[in-house]
Amino acid sequence: MEKQGTARRLAPKHFWGITLLVVLFILSSWAVKHFKKPGQMTVIESQAMDMTAMKPPVGSVPVATEFVGVGAFSAKVRYTGSVVAYTEQNIYPRVEGWLTGLKVYSGDRVKAGQLLAVLDSPDIQNKLSEANYGHAAALQEIPVAQSNLARMRAEKNASRKEIKAAQTEVAGAKAGLTAAQRMVTGAEQELKSAQANLKYWKAEFIRQGNLLKAGAVSQQEYDSEQSQLGAAEADVAGKQAKVEEATANVDAARAELSNKQAQVQIASDRATSADAALSGASSEVSQKYAMANMAGAQKATAATFNQYRMIRSPLDGVVTKRFLSPGVLVSPGTAILNIAQIDKVRLQANVAEQDLANIRIGAEVTARVTKGKGMTIRAVVSSVSPSSDPSSRTAVVEAIVDNRGHALIPGDFVSMEISTSSDPSVLTVASSALVSKDGRDAVWITQCTKSGGKVSYYCTMHPNVVSDKPGLCPKCNMALEKKQADTGKVAHLAYVTLGKTDGNRTEIISGLNQGDEVIYKGQRYLHEGDAVTPVKWGADGLEQLPPPPSGAADLQMPGMGGGDKGKADNSMPGMKM
Repeated sequence: MEKQGTARRLAPKHFWGITLLVVLFILSSWAVKHFKKPGQMTVIESQAMDMTAMKPPVGSVPVATEFVGVGAFSAKVRYTGSVVAYTEQNIYPRVEGWLTGLKVYSGDRVKAGQLLAVLDSPDIQNKLSEANYGHAAALQEIPVAQSNLARMRAEKNASRKEIKAAQTEVAGAKAGLTAAQRMVTGAEQELKSAQANLKYWKAEFIRQGNLLKAGAVSQQEYDSEQSQLGAAEADVAGKQAKVEEATANVDAARAELSNKQAQVQIASDRATSADAALSGASSEVSQKYAMANMAGAQKATAATFNQYRMIRSPLDGVVTKRFLSPGVLVSPGTAILNIAQIDKVRLQANVAEQDLANIRIGAEVTARVTKGKGMTIRAVVSSVSPSSDPSSRTAVVEAIVDNRGHALIPGDFVSMEISTSSDPSVLTVASSALVSKDGRDAVWITQCTKSGGKVSYYCTMHPNVVSDKPGLCPKCNMALEKKQADTGKVAHLAYVTLGKTDGNRTEIISGLNQGDEVIYKGQRYLHEGDAVTPVKWGADGLEQLPPPPSGAADLQMPGMGGGDKGKADNSMPGMKM
């Protein structure tokens, strides 16, 4: 009884405790359902997760690759060479004399035309004075000859004018003759008309006489016909006189024309004489000029020899040697100075015979000078020696470059990279991709092991839940994550036939196709079929590790980026810190 009483007293307390636990469970379930982030799991879910689905990624060799293609390519060869002065010249005097002045020393920079030395030559100076006097005397004779020439030219012009005047009068006489001839023609035509009229009236008069005898016409009519006949006869007589007058005028015009033509001939003869005189005067002037020119040439020659006493620099450059001192008697063939031009310099290399055939004038040259801080110079081939050294079997290839600031000096060492050929359409690979296998040239390329690219959607908490369409996981109601299958790549050795090279890239004649992915770094320890992953390489080596295989990056621990992408959640799954 006592136990039953005790149970009755404790029953209300247990009831309310149990009720409170039930309420707390319901509230916690509601809170988890409404406030849990997508991708997070409760503690129970995280403990219940199938961790066997989280498989580690398979190993892959990181390599650097490039897709080979056809493009412009320039093959090159490399040779060591040296810097040579653009021009180096010994300075010699052209005449004999005493060296009275030498104004430069070794190391001095000189300009073209700059006075270097002076010679004292008395004979040359005397010849110059004689030539000056002779030239002046010859020049004074020219004006006299020119005056005579002018007078002859005036006479010729006068005779020409006289000819023109006479020719004008001849033309007038010809016109008068033509007019007189036309008057004769007109008078003759009028005479013919009058004669025809007279003939008519004669016949008419005879007919009228017959009619008068027959009494057919009156005497008055007969007398009228007789008057018409008389008028016709008078008209014919007048026309005849006019013809005779016109004929006389023609004869007079012909005489006038003959006279004028004679005057033209006279004027022509005078002009011919004037031409001959003018030609003689012109020859005299030419002779005087020739004499003056000869004297001038002698003067110029003497002046030139006098200028030879002034020894000037033939080029811009630097004095490298001074052979003599002032006061020495020198003659042609005696070297005084040596000057080298280094504003431009020649880069020269001895190239082997087998490479000479591929080097042309204008080929690109990249020269590198190692002295000081070093420098790189871009140039073109300016000359290729047409003959080679029989002992070394090499010939000189040269490139001329500007030498601003005289940074290069003769004798400097230089490395020259010379272009040997250029093709706008060549298949090339990086030279670092080349390997040798069984004595043959080869390269490593990548090959795909499976087709890829299919898109699927999966649950980060339940990896076995996979769908072809986006949606929610039927188990945890989380949004499905997108996943695209990767294409695996393996290494394959391809044997190739090599062509020309520039040191950095090499021509592939056969063995590769455009678009092949060639491995040019990281291939040293590859074997056929090894899995490879192209990654970024820098000058110092590998810059990043290859990503894990497809799906491995997606199958992270829930809560570690399954919801908000790119934001790491470091809290325990299902709990907020």
